[in-house]
Amino acid sequence: MPSVLILSAPYGSGHDRAAAALAQALSAEGAEVEIADHFERFVSPAFARASHALFRALLRHAPRLWGLAYAISARLPTDSPGMLGMNRLGARALARYLEARRPDAVVHVHPTPAGATSWLRGRGATGVPHAVVLTDFVAHTQWIYPRVDRYFVPVDEVRDGLVARGVAPDRVVTSGVPIDSAFALPADRATLRRELGLDPEVPVVLVMGGGHGWLGGIAGVCAVLARLPVPFQVVAVCGADGRSAELLRARFAGDARFRILGWVREMHRVMGAVDLIVTKAGALTCAEALALERPLVFYRSLPGQERANELCLERAGAAVCVSDAPSLVAGLTALLREPARRAELAAAARRLRRPDAARTVAKEMLALAGSR
Repeated sequence: MPSVLILSAPYGSGHDRAAAALAQALSAEGAEVEIADHFERFVSPAFARASHALFRALLRHAPRLWGLAYAISARLPTDSPGMLGMNRLGARALARYLEARRPDAVVHVHPTPAGATSWLRGRGATGVPHAVVLTDFVAHTQWIYPRVDRYFVPVDEVRDGLVARGVAPDRVVTSGVPIDSAFALPADRATLRRELGLDPEVPVVLVMGGGHGWLGGIAGVCAVLARLPVPFQVVAVCGADGRSAELLRARFAGDARFRILGWVREMHRVMGAVDLIVTKAGALTCAEALALERPLVFYRSLPGQERANELCLERAGAAVCVSDAPSLVAGLTALLREPARRAELAAAARRLRRPDAARTVAKEMLALAGSR
């Protein structure tokens, strides 16, 4: 039985969701799989906790500073002294693990462990095949390292970006972003609406703000929707932010148009019931919506990778970006009144969808493991 190590990171729920989808697909192909948080396991638990707290604080209170850091890092080659050792962070502990456990292949859903493994390969400390799964819709410099056997990317635009930066074309696979296999199943919209108690004849808008719920302006979007002069229904998913869910339930207690949910385990059943999704542009949410061919309206995305995700999908015709409440009103009103416009966005999503991304990556990784 081949063994595969998946290295993730605690900075955003998307990395863990991609890792879980990959583990599911690899196990289905007969592999023995381990998922490890690179920072917790190979750097230090204290560093992981402190850096995660800083990451959350920046996103919540100083998102522009995060966007600036993201832009600066895009200009730094991964072997630059300006990286301050981040391109090999955790490498020595990882080397000890690889020597002891000897996995047949390693796959990264975050760039830092890819850098550490690449550094080890360059020093002759390991020969393990390894691959990078880009979890955003952009060819950012910090994902690009030498001695990486495969890059798995969401769309052809990102593939072209990597090749333009010097990555060999035969090392880049347009696989899609790994998502749960449930999103590959056909969605029976009428049945799913009945389960949620929704009117089958009235358009449904899903409002999301990420897994933690405290980003994306869910309350603001709901307030805008409540004033729209068109028929609609809303499902708002507040994630792990129980306080926001309580406040919204109290605010819209007398309005039958609103369904307020907290943490949702089977998101494919909620997404499958709706006509339109308003969300910030987290890559996993984008990939899930594309898999179900649901139109996207991006609002209050974070600077940096989420803004890049917005622009990529807007260029592809699968999403509409709005920057403030007035443009959100105009955009939602038009989309709710014009089914043909929603159909155009859904058709573009259909061209980009890759619900079997995790299986594609799994098969390629096992082929790499077998060729070692």
